[in-house]
Amino acid sequence: MKIFYDHQVFSWQKAGGVSRYFIELMSNLPDDIDYMLPPMLSENAYLPALGGKASSVKSWTMANYRVRKKLYEAVNQCRSSRIIAKGGFDVLHPTYYSTYFLRRRKSPYVITVHDFIHEKYPQYFSDASRVIRCKKEAVTNADRIIAISEHTKSDLVDIYGIPANRVDVIYHGASSLSAVKEPVEGVGERFVLFVGDRTKYKNFLNLAEGFMLLSTADPELRLVCAGQPFSETELKYLRGLGIADKAMARFVSDRQLAWLYANTACFVFPSSYEGFGLPILEAWSAGAPVALSKASCFPEIAGDAAAWFDADDPSAIASAIGDVIYSDEETARLKRLASKRLKMFDWGKTAALTADIYRSMA
Repeated sequence: MKIFYDHQVFSWQKAGGVSRYFIELMSNLPDDIDYMLPPMLSENAYLPALGGKASSVKSWTMANYRVRKKLYEAVNQCRSSRIIAKGGFDVLHPTYYSTYFLRRRKSPYVITVHDFIHEKYPQYFSDASRVIRCKKEAVTNADRIIAISEHTKSDLVDIYGIPANRVDVIYHGASSLSAVKEPVEGVGERFVLFVGDRTKYKNFLNLAEGFMLLSTADPELRLVCAGQPFSETELKYLRGLGIADKAMARFVSDRQLAWLYANTACFVFPSSYEGFGLPILEAWSAGAPVALSKASCFPEIAGDAAAWFDADDPSAIASAIGDVIYSDEETARLKRLASKRLKMFDWGKTAALTADIYRSMA
């Protein structure tokens, strides 16, 4: 049987959890499941991993990325629309929540729900109302629904009123970062690591304040952020805390991210809400001990293999990190537990369970 994955997330996401999920899913499908992608304009970092399946991917160099992204979305949607209207596949699996395909489709479709961030924190997203509207229509009309955690399934039931028996929970797997690691200069001998964007609900500023409490007694410790460079507002805040010279933020390659995970004293994820928390698995895979906010789906995913804190309390963040980085015994304990728990999360299992859903729909 054949599955069609459309353009959506690959048109606008250079790197991130949603596009990584679809790449890993496609890469691990059983032999009896084939798939199609539309010819795409994209700058997604993961598409080359698909080899010949993504041979039609190209990108432009004109203008800035914001302009290019809008052009990519327009061109790619036309290409996806033509394929969807023509058919020739058994199941449609849209990669995000646009509803452009609803009137054109001839096949059943399944949709994966990753989180309810726009619904819970609309004030942080300029496109929140549009995403919320489209998402609800796309999800409620789907033939099957996949949630990436029990927590996300609960949100589907509570927020959309969808019956629980319409939703299948299928966990992510542990993504394999680059086996070749590239050192990142300037991080110092010992550092704690934050990965991803720093939207307010991610609680980065609380982490910064907690780090300040640690650095007062440990001036050699550094705070490293893998992601976009600090904004002027963030720099002003870091200067006010007296830690601007101890914190750094930069975009990194997969090779550099793998090195950061493997060398950090502790990976810290202080977010108030996530649909799954893929960086937890990435950190575990690289052997990093993990400290997490006790919120959202994190207890479901991490169990006893993490140090826990209240993300609203910088002193609690500092205490949890300190318990890890200043105790070889605690670091070893968390690594041992993480190694066991990591076996729960396998992309082959993710793909096999998803393939069962495809077969049931065809």
